Amino acid sequence: MKTVQPSDRKPFADVLTEVMAYYGKEVSPFQLDVFWQGLKSHEFEDVSRAFTLHARDPDRGQFTPKLADITRLLEGSTTTQGMRAWAKVDRAVRCVGANRSVVFDDPLIHVVIIEMGGWIPLCRSQEDEMPFKAREFEKRYAAYRLRREVPVFPPRLIGDNEAQNKLNGFSDYAVQPVLIGDVGRAQRVMERGQAVPALRITDSKTVAGHVLAHLVDHCKGEAA
Repeated sequence: MKTVQPSDRKPFADVLTEVMAYYGKEVSPFQLDVFWQGLKSHEFEDVSRAFTLHARDPDRGQFTPKLADITRLLEGSTTTQGMRAWAKVDRAVRCVGANRSVVFDDPLIHVVIIEMGGWIPLCRSQEDEMPFKAREFEKRYAAYRLRREVPVFPPRLIGDNEAQNKLNGFSDYAVQPVLIGDVGRAQRVMERGQAVPALRITDSKTVAGHVLAHLVDHCKGEAA
């Protein structure tokens, strides 16, 4: 997908100026920057079309478009985005399965699947569990989209073959992952991903022990 390029900023500004003039408004430098930063990941033609669609909307078209209005037209609601993302995951679960490592074209999919336990456990879920997995995924995904947040994400979701290789000491053995979705975007996800630190879980007794030791040291210091 060809996104808006830096050279498109001037034509983008011209389009936004014309749109705002249609509503009797002027564009401030701040407005231009907000719209530019929020929409530059989309194709220029799609952005222009979204402004036109907003103006034609019988319910919202009478109001000056906000960034959220145009984003909604381009991407759908966060709920819709979550459903679309899960549809991609569900197809991969059924067509690729737990044995192969995978890379999706959306880093947020990696984040959510890791939060849910990882690729292998997800693929091994029972059929009657999948509707519940779908709802959990969609809620988590939509929440991140609502905050427009993408935390640190792994470069790939490890499948059983690669996991077994690492367990047996063959970590250098190259296992090519399956790229899911747009190949170019999936490759960028793989290049930009980072190792996600394991969640550290400390039981309450250990915490209490640390606190007690700290208090003892503190009291000894006071006595001295």
